[in-house]
Amino acid sequence: MIAVALADISRLTRRRGLMLSGLLVPIGIVLLVTAVMVILHERDPFEHPAVGGTALLDAVNLISLVTMIFGTLIGAIVGAEDSANGTLRYILLTGFSRLRLFLVRIPVVLVASIGIALPALVLLILAALILPSSGDAIAIGDVLQALLVIAVECGVYALIAYGIGSAFRSVGAAIAIALGLNLIGLNVVSAITLLVPALESWMLPQATERVLGGGSGSLGVALLALAIWVGAFLAVGLFRATRAEA
Repeated sequence: MIAVALADISRLTRRRGLMLSGLLVPIGIVLLVTAVMVILHERDPFEHPAVGGTALLDAVNLISLVTMIFGTLIGAIVGAEDSANGTLRYILLTGFSRLRLFLVRIPVVLVASIGIALPALVLLILAALILPSSGDAIAIGDVLQALLVIAVECGVYALIAYGIGSAFRSVGAAIAIALGLNLIGLNVVSAITLLVPALESWMLPQATERVLGGGSGSLGVALLALAIWVGAFLAVGLFRATRAEA
């Protein structure tokens, strides 16, 4: 199983456009946000007193949004690629079962989607530590919170995209549906809470916010809601993956 996982990671790294973009775009955003904050501070230090510290580390939310998009692409591609390329039959001929193949790719998706976000996060943390700040200094709890934001935002939505990708035989269709769902669809679904407020804690965006320390309600319910949402999409993907023609 490790050999298959390593082969999948190697195949992803050969998609140089996707992986380089996933690495460089978030890094570029960190540099841009830092440069803007420095310029604003130089022009008006009274209006914009903070440069580094927790003020800069708050940019992790913007990085998580961008890396979530790339995580969605990775999840959809990993889920749909074998069926789309017709290589699934050759993998199955080796005796590797569909179930094992599906399960082994879950950590691959997590490692790849979260991994491409880490360089930008490390750069952001270093900038927040090095640059002078008139606000609160960064504590270890702030760093752990930033890591949690990246892990949850990238991991959850990448796994949802993987479930969607596994349910389709077209990479393009899987990417389009996963992006539409992760960026817009799940938020639209959450509008049901306007009619049924009791469901608010069970909606994915609200559950994610609660797990990351915001919002209100039970943390246990939020964690369970995340597990249900991710599990539902993975179950659909597994059902389709174990029954689709090779």
